[in-house]
Amino acid sequence: MKTLPIRALYFALSTAWFAQSACLEQEGVSSLAAAPPKSHYGGFSSHPDSLQIFYDYIHAQKMMKVAAGDALRQAIEAIPVDLGAPIDLAQEAALREWLYEFLIAFSASGSDSLAAAFYLREGTHNPDGLEFLQEFLASRDAPIGETPFAVLAAGHREVLSITKRDYFFENVSFFDSAFKVFEMQEAYDSYALYLKTHGMVPKATLNFRPKLHDEVAEDLQAGESLIFADIMFIVEEPAGVSPWPWQGRTPSFFRLVWDPERAMWCHVEVYFSGGVPQNFLFNLI
Repeated sequence: MKTLPIRALYFALSTAWFAQSACLEQEGVSSLAAAPPKSHYGGFSSHPDSLQIFYDYIHAQKMMKVAAGDALRQAIEAIPVDLGAPIDLAQEAALREWLYEFLIAFSASGSDSLAAAFYLREGTHNPDGLEFLQEFLASRDAPIGETPFAVLAAGHREVLSITKRDYFFENVSFFDSAFKVFEMQEAYDSYALYLKTHGMVPKATLNFRPKLHDEVAEDLQAGESLIFADIMFIVEEPAGVSPWPWQGRTPSFFRLVWDPERAMWCHVEVYFSGGVPQNFLFNLI
């Protein structure tokens, strides 16, 4: 599969996207103490004159530190579940544990090993992606392991180096967050289209579409009925890594699908709004 130029562009996004995001942040942080945050995230416009409303909302959030322990677990336990389809208590607990593990793996409480373990929680679906990651690491004289775990741990360290940080998440806000659980049949209804039509992100989105995405769409077309969960939350980058006097914040959007055979939630679509670099490896597993 000859897609190396496309994937190479993915790794080059850090520089270009950071420059774009810096411009957006500079435009948007001029009135951080504006009107209080509105409820029900969404309804933002892509019109340049409306961008300030979006940044007022993002920067008005009360953030909490991402750190392993009871405080983060309790905050995640408090996120409501919007049941558009039935799930049991074990499925709900797995949703909350997924979010806790994700935030911890990519915070100061995490490590390259925790990040690699999180990437591999669903197994590997994309051997071409891992092969490309090995070639990319070799081109940068970075350590290369023999196992998928070692490759992903080294890859995680390298993308952090590219974006000039030690980890991705310093703080998080769950204001307006909810686990929205729903069923889908016949055709796949894109999360990207939902975000666009509901004004969730005005512009500059970084998208990840894991390999499982296409398989899910095929299963629905074949007549299967699947259970999904959407979640939005806002993350803040570590202090001291931004070229500006403020810490960048960005909404994060995840769609998960329930795999009954493995009894786990798996990634289908992942989006981050423009604001800070978030170079994960979801496309390569």
